[in-house]
Amino acid sequence: MTNEPRMYLREIGLSKYEACAYTCLLRRGVSTAQEVSDGADVPQPRVYDALDQLSNKGFVDVQPGRPKKFGPVTPDDAIERFTEFKRRHYDEQLAEIERLGQQFVGSVEDTPEPAGRSEICWTYSNRHNILEKLAELTESTDSDIRMITTPLSFEHILNHHVEALSRCAEAGTTIQAIVSEDGTVPAAVYDRASEIMDIRRVENVEGRIYLYDDSHVLVAFADDNDDGYVGISTTSDTLYKTKSQLFELLWADSHPPDRAADRITTVDANKNDA
Repeated sequence: MTNEPRMYLREIGLSKYEACAYTCLLRRGVSTAQEVSDGADVPQPRVYDALDQLSNKGFVDVQPGRPKKFGPVTPDDAIERFTEFKRRHYDEQLAEIERLGQQFVGSVEDTPEPAGRSEICWTYSNRHNILEKLAELTESTDSDIRMITTPLSFEHILNHHVEALSRCAEAGTTIQAIVSEDGTVPAAVYDRASEIMDIRRVENVEGRIYLYDDSHVLVAFADDNDDGYVGISTTSDTLYKTKSQLFELLWADSHPPDRAADRITTVDANKNDA
């Protein structure tokens, strides 16, 4: 028998001596521990431990007597038994992790929470990653969403996240959007958006700011990278308050959208494209 079977046995989790002892039994048949030690080149002090482990794992049947004898389980049955052994062992480990985890949770229940939230920043270097992060923030929000954005970005957000935004609105989340007037928004986008959020227009905005749940901030702006956009997100109570004050100032100076004008502009643009 080549070394290949032992290699596979080692890969599935047997020790070196266990693999040697089992392949020896496959060659010799029922044997004593001394015969296995001699035939598998397993040291005498280690052979009994290896055979006991093989019995526990389902590879060996033990015949009581003086001396005890060990018979190999057929490979198919051995693998089936070993799989069940590993499954039981895994379930026991999971149960132990759960038990210790509950004890850990109980031990820290009275620990005071930090005074402020983490303010780690993440940077996103293209539009796709920015939209993915906005989707993540939208899915996890439960109180408010505020946007300061451009017509093109507003259209992208509605196209990508309208379902998630609709679920938020149905759950009672307040959604407000300030959209700059340096471009048009298709009437269909306005119609759909107006069902789930309050929309206002301002003359112009520099960059795009998205605010979520009194703490999460994502700022996006044009850049000279290949995609042309960079986004920075953070969880910061302080930055949220600062950007929220800016939002409130812009909201106070904004006005409702002139949807009729946008329709006319969109139709004219379509005629020009034709």
